[in-house]
Amino acid sequence: MTLPQHGDFGHVALIVVAALLISLKGILAKFIYAEGVSVEATLLLRAWMAQPLVWLWVLSRTSLGRVLAVNPWLIAGAMLVGVACYYLGAWLDFVALQLIDASLERVLLFTYPMLVVIARAVVYRRIPAPRVVVAVALTWVGVIFAVGGLNGALWRANQVGALLVLISACGFAYYMMANERYARRASSATFIAYSSVAAAAALTIHFSAVASLPDLVIPTRAWVYIFLMTLFTNVLPLFLFSVSIRKIGAERAAIVSSVGPPATMIFAVYLLGESMAVSQYFGSALIVLGIVILEVRQKAVAQAS
Repeated sequence: MTLPQHGDFGHVALIVVAALLISLKGILAKFIYAEGVSVEATLLLRAWMAQPLVWLWVLSRTSLGRVLAVNPWLIAGAMLVGVACYYLGAWLDFVALQLIDASLERVLLFTYPMLVVIARAVVYRRIPAPRVVVAVALTWVGVIFAVGGLNGALWRANQVGALLVLISACGFAYYMMANERYARRASSATFIAYSSVAAAAALTIHFSAVASLPDLVIPTRAWVYIFLMTLFTNVLPLFLFSVSIRKIGAERAAIVSSVGPPATMIFAVYLLGESMAVSQYFGSALIVLGIVILEVRQKAVAQAS
């Protein structure tokens, strides 16, 4: 067992804080919907509110000249990923939050590492190690129980929303894989800059097609919720993860961030009055366990290589 290096605990604490902040996203979304704000208005305002914050963060890590000097094909790739993840994936996720509980949404979205493993196995035609297969199997069984298990009524109530979240998780898995490849040829900050701009533009087009300007006239309380969501569940966690991953590694950060789904469940119970069946809590625990096993396996492989 490798002992934590000096200073690791501070970065682990930052990851915990980031995971706890992200776990509040679904809670805030529920509050915003309760104010009568549509999904489209919520996403549009969040996207453009985030732009100056994202660019301040990007320019703190690299220069504007380097951002603009990136190969056009890489820019196009980053923008495509932004549309797939931050626009389409986010829209599906926020629609799902109108259909299912925030606690279920969060734990299903947490399946993205498992989806990355499956995608890599298909793309590179490699059979995963037995321990990885067990982790994936646990996660899938957990998904089944979290959505409803043997309870037909729960299945009917959750199946559409759960499917939307899983598709959104696929988009996030695609984002992670694309970001990893992009970082070999340009910086991750540049990737985030172009992907976020593309997503904001796509959300603007979407809003123009299905809504109108009066839909952006929202209560003051909703503005506060959207600002809190943008700053504390989007931009700030991005910064905290970025700082900490460079010190403790992506694998360890992913393991520590597994506190997120249980935290969302606790917040949802106390802030929204949500509750899940025992089988759903069991399924949620299996998902978290599967992801932890998966990330521990990846860390062990990385240390052995």
